[in-house]
Amino acid sequence: MKTLMFYSYKGGAGRTVAAANVAAALAKLGQRVAIVDLDFEAPGLQHVFRAEDTRQYKEGTGIQHYLREDVDSSELIEEVGIDLFGAGGPLHRFDVPSESLLLYLMASTKVATVDAQKPKITELLRSLLTDLVSMHNLDYILIDAASGIRDAYSIAADVSDEMLMFFRWSTQHVEGTLRMARYVARMKEYKQSWSPFKLVASASPSQRELEGLTDNALRETLSRIKRSTETRIEETLRKYKVEPATIFHEIPELLELKWRETIVVFASDDTPYEVLARKLLPPEHARHIPLGV
Repeated sequence: MKTLMFYSYKGGAGRTVAAANVAAALAKLGQRVAIVDLDFEAPGLQHVFRAEDTRQYKEGTGIQHYLREDVDSSELIEEVGIDLFGAGGPLHRFDVPSESLLLYLMASTKVATVDAQKPKITELLRSLLTDLVSMHNLDYILIDAASGIRDAYSIAADVSDEMLMFFRWSTQHVEGTLRMARYVARMKEYKQSWSPFKLVASASPSQRELEGLTDNALRETLSRIKRSTETRIEETLRKYKVEPATIFHEIPELLELKWRETIVVFASDDTPYEVLARKLLPPEHARHIPLGV
């Protein structure tokens, strides 16, 4: 079982939509997955999964109540857990292999505060994830973590095996992401909470788009900026011994992906989210899953 943290230094990088779609893609590929919303202040997975009409959402309980010890783990899972592909689940119309599972644990939109300094909070979260794995025989747990370096970041990093760090091609996003790479390297050096990470470029301009520009000067300027930015990112990753020392995956700038904040991986087998999900599978699993499945 592996726990993956979806994170971005800045908001607006498409992290939440990617987390939801990668979770759905892993289930589509036969995996048993739970996705947990740890963005306490601005939860959004319920909108991507179209879960606003569910009983669980309307009752208002969320993972914050568990971390505040208002409910125990079994109560939380029963009250908040949604089998998204199950009977009555928001994604029930989609076909997935019989062994698949996608269980969603939401964050409450009515309660934002969690005391991250509480000594037991990491222990509580680990205990919850252990219970989820035990109850549902999970292959993956995906965590949608809050952006920025906040208390919620350290809570998620404490329980994650790996982090996917999302960024857009803008100065603020790139600079913040490189700052985060340095921060993680220092955390590792001082043996504090950290997770190995891979970079995912969101809303990335494709080479075809750049080549299609009719303004030659603009095309050359933008191409040069992208090349120099990629080089700077790779140099920074190598400096801090990050593997792979390159951008792990790119999600193209498409209006459908930018505007349709919903599950799109059932439209085809080559959406950038399913491609990313396949890259995350261990080689011994991925090679046995044909593209048509």
